[in-house]
Amino acid sequence: MRKRVVGASHPIVKKKIERSLKLSVREGSFASISAGFGMSYFAPFALLLNATATQMGILHAVISLLPSLVQLKASTLIRKFSRRRIVLNAVMWRMFLGVPIILTGVLFYFGVPYMSWVLIVLIGLAYSLAAIANPAWFSWMGSLAPEHKRGKYFSKRNRIAGFFGIVTMIVAALILDTAKKVGANFGDVIGFTLFGFGLLFVFSTISKFWSWTLLKKQYEPRLKVRKKDYFTFRQFLSKARTTPFGRFCLFRLFFSFVVGVAGPFWVVYMLRDLGLSYIWYMAITVSAVVFQLVFLPLLGKMSDRFGNVELMRICSWLVAATPLLWIMSVFIESDLGVKLYLLLVPSIISGFGWAGYNLAVNNYVYDAVGSGKRSFGLTYMNLMVGFGVFVGASFGTLLAWADVSFMNPILFIFAISMFGRGMVSIFGLKLLHEVRHVKKFSSNYLVKEFAPVQGAVREIHHLEHLVETVEHYVEAGENGLHKNS
Repeated sequence: MRKRVVGASHPIVKKKIERSLKLSVREGSFASISAGFGMSYFAPFALLLNATATQMGILHAVISLLPSLVQLKASTLIRKFSRRRIVLNAVMWRMFLGVPIILTGVLFYFGVPYMSWVLIVLIGLAYSLAAIANPAWFSWMGSLAPEHKRGKYFSKRNRIAGFFGIVTMIVAALILDTAKKVGANFGDVIGFTLFGFGLLFVFSTISKFWSWTLLKKQYEPRLKVRKKDYFTFRQFLSKARTTPFGRFCLFRLFFSFVVGVAGPFWVVYMLRDLGLSYIWYMAITVSAVVFQLVFLPLLGKMSDRFGNVELMRICSWLVAATPLLWIMSVFIESDLGVKLYLLLVPSIISGFGWAGYNLAVNNYVYDAVGSGKRSFGLTYMNLMVGFGVFVGASFGTLLAWADVSFMNPILFIFAISMFGRGMVSIFGLKLLHEVRHVKKFSSNYLVKEFAPVQGAVREIHHLEHLVETVEHYVEAGENGLHKNS
């Protein structure tokens, strides 16, 4: 059917956009549920399949670098295919991966070897498919969300999706703990726990299907790709040391490396070394996320007033201190005391630190890179970050394999990561400079403005450069929207 190009203010287009934005909120909720039942539990599932600390390090390295490499290529697919087609195909194949992931547990139960290695490959594929979908999805949504309402819309969407994600992770932990207890009563803990994981991945696949169904119903404007803003990764690297954004990416590369050293081993320490139940494991994991949401309104104000470099400087030190707080838990003798300590103290500090660091990182990109080149700059930065985490996780894996004898090997890895984070914070942050005019930071501001539960979470996606490159259309003879279209 012939299509006629019209403006975004056309009444039919406005209805399509409004309907698609509402559908996207629902779609985001199902996607979050799918992740809560699925990706959030890939690492514990690998441990149940007898993955060693070395294999957990390899897993973390794979899911750090492989998606970044895939995304480098995926960002160019938009030139050849519609964004809707890219997203739907990636989500569909990701949905089908649920079957072989469940099958690894079945084969492991019947004694088939090397299932942990097979699972690592499948998880790598799952993260790669997500990396293929992400650039196209963000571009697609940037074409739909009105510029003057974008912050409010994405804040609402992310809050709702985040709520469902947190609830889902807690429900999943209850399912696993129940399966483990029933298995203990029947003398088959491994079998029943594997069954519990199977249920989670089935629920994840069903939720992914509903997410895919809602994506199919959303309207996609045509994208007109401009080539004048393109620059290669080699061109970017050649000028990295001479530009504010280039130095920022180098800082992120090294900081990602030292963070990646400890990245694979938090779950190993909690589930294997401390012997936490799935409920306590997820409670500690979720508490850090909750504190991030609590602190975001305050951190958003700090970013606007004092700049992103200052916020990065403060929060980098808090992120650097987090491994030390975990190491200090060994001095607590009470089992319950250790659990409550990890639930609160490291979670509060890391919640504030990571929320501020991530917010500052995202906002600095938008300040330092022009809108036309932003999509390529983000892709190249993500590649450098992924490479840093990959090398860091590989180094951490070597440390785990060395198996030091003078202290807990995992805590030794935490200590190495802590030292590295401190060094990068000391020397790396000196290279960064604010690219806009801001006020000088005062510690009194934290006392005066601290109100963690006020307002909505500020998560604004700056995608205006994508809105400028799209055209809306209506079908010939189209006078309205069908109810089920």
